[in-house]
Amino acid sequence: MRKLMMCVAVAVTMFPASGRAQMTLDMSNVTCANYLAMTPEQSRTFSAWMSGWFNHKWGYISVGLNDFVRNVASVKQWCTSNPQQSVMAGLERSFPQPAPVTGQIKIDMSLVTCRQYLTSNAERQEMIAAWMSGYVRASTGQTVFDFQRFANNNRAVRNVCKKNGAVTVMSAIQRSSR
Repeated sequence: MRKLMMCVAVAVTMFPASGRAQMTLDMSNVTCANYLAMTPEQSRTFSAWMSGWFNHKWGYISVGLNDFVRNVASVKQWCTSNPQQSVMAGLERSFPQPAPVTGQIKIDMSLVTCRQYLTSNAERQEMIAAWMSGYVRASTGQTVFDFQRFANNNRAVRNVCKKNGAVTVMSAIQRSSR
């Protein structure tokens, strides 16, 4: 919940004030300067969401943990020279590069079970939830991160997972959206 509130705080600072607090963030409007100013927790959530979004766009379902870390570092390095550019626009212009064959751990996100998800540490759970959110949002072409919807969906998926540990998280997402 603390992470969610920090993300809301970032979202509110990125948009003009209105009569009520902003509960959505158009990820396509996040500039490199915004991204570099995020707290480490916000940056991890944003990075995982973007990874899920672009993995869907490029037709990938596996995440290499070393690749993920390397890609985040690469984007941050590019952002230091392009603070006014949108992170998403920069990623749109990039091309996925095959990673060197190494002994890195690759996770097929479509095979992550609820049991694996629920027994992961909090940071890994947040990464999986944000990645899945980006992946699902990309399937409909939507770049908006709705903080309340994310929290509600995450809670619904966790409830399905608690009852069905052997199903995949992707199945739990489908079951919870019925």
